[in-house]
Amino acid sequence: MPVVVWLENILTNTPRLPTAPKPFGAFHLTALVIILGLFFLMILFHRRISASASGLNRVLTVFAFGLLLLEIGKQLLYSYDPVAGWHYAWDRFPFQFCSVPIYLSLTASFLPQGKVKQGILCFLATYSPVAGASVLFYPARFVFSEILFLNIHTVIWHGAMLLFGLYLWLSGTVKSEWKTAGYAAAIYLPLPIFALILNEISYATGFAEGYAFNMFYIGRLGQCTIPVLNIIQKTCPYPVFFVSYLLLLGSGGVLVTAVMIGIRRLWKGRHSNFS
Repeated sequence: MPVVVWLENILTNTPRLPTAPKPFGAFHLTALVIILGLFFLMILFHRRISASASGLNRVLTVFAFGLLLLEIGKQLLYSYDPVAGWHYAWDRFPFQFCSVPIYLSLTASFLPQGKVKQGILCFLATYSPVAGASVLFYPARFVFSEILFLNIHTVIWHGAMLLFGLYLWLSGTVKSEWKTAGYAAAIYLPLPIFALILNEISYATGFAEGYAFNMFYIGRLGQCTIPVLNIIQKTCPYPVFFVSYLLLLGSGGVLVTAVMIGIRRLWKGRHSNFS
């Protein structure tokens, strides 16, 4: 059987549900219980988490290539319709804020220890957990799908963002200090600017029908679905919306760092992995 036919057969017969799971329904709540259970187990047994460079690289590699495999499956499912055939859905192009960890973690897995790698790890320890937790605990209407694999993808992807971020703190890879927020911000700030450039290029060229290409959900002609920001987008000039986006999401990394600094000071060094 030709590879394409074999692949089409798999995509056609991918298990589908009668309806998409509802936020805070049985599927969602079960996923939250599992992820929170793993979260608290990691905290409970944090002293057993390896702080070595080799241990970090192993976990980072698993995280990076696990995301890569999940995303390949997702992109294939969005690219093939059993009736219409192959057609790429540009609105699903994997360059949203929650897609960034795949590129950064893959890059970091090949980098030697240094400021660039440390900056990426600081980003993955601060901004990624915020994004992952936001989707897990406040899912938008389009997060879940009738396609079972996509629901599993969403849960594993955003759960991994949260848990890997926790691992970086517990292992001591990133430190509870303000410098961590600075490193993370240096990685964060160029990302929405690059997304803005991609969106503007698509509008100027008509690529992907323009409006369908809405990276980071910040396109002038697209719709932002992020709470608070969606209201700002509708009521304020675009520059105000874009700056608000930078500040609101940017505050996430600072907030996580502040919480970790607070924990370190509260515990007064009794837990060495938070020092």
